[in-house]
Amino acid sequence: MGVLGKLIIKIIKVFLLLLIAAAVIVGTYLGYLEYEKSQKLKAELNYKSEHEWVWHNEYRRIQIRYVDALGRSILRKVYKTEDHVIYAYKNDDYSLSAAVLFFTPCEPESEIITSQKFVSGKPKTLVCNPDGEALSFSVTWSDKSSDKLWEEQLDGFNLSVDFSDWDFTKLDQEITLSKAKSKSTPNKSIKQD
Repeated sequence: MGVLGKLIIKIIKVFLLLLIAAAVIVGTYLGYLEYEKSQKLKAELNYKSEHEWVWHNEYRRIQIRYVDALGRSILRKVYKTEDHVIYAYKNDDYSLSAAVLFFTPCEPESEIITSQKFVSGKPKTLVCNPDGEALSFSVTWSDKSSDKLWEEQLDGFNLSVDFSDWDFTKLDQEITLSKAKSKSTPNKSIKQD
């Protein structure tokens, strides 16, 4: 092997080392990007909550959590830029209830009667939580439809949520399953041939 052959082998070795180094650098960078993405998603799931939430529909940013006290799940969506969170749950009659938490300092356990009124004429009231960290407002619709557009302008605290994008199937199923009653007589299973 002559000088030229040795030079070519050295060039190939250097090229392979550079290629390996580039692959390590690119792999590290892509790993870092994936880590940042997972941290961002985790932060959204934990946003202003002591409870653990999971994705119900990650694409639409809807989260879900089973609440033992209710015996069923609730949904929520975080609006970080507006600093509020929308919660939605179904009642025993399948009607929809929703609540919003506006994260702002307030006088603990106080009420703010807004200038807005319900159709009945009753004023809409914001309630400060016991920690003085958020104002809440809630509504319940009497019909069973979940296809709602909820918009409120509560003297500077505004929201707009289209519930037609939310999948309430799991919540409806939990209500149905909670109504199960044990049969007093054993049911003979029907065999299919």
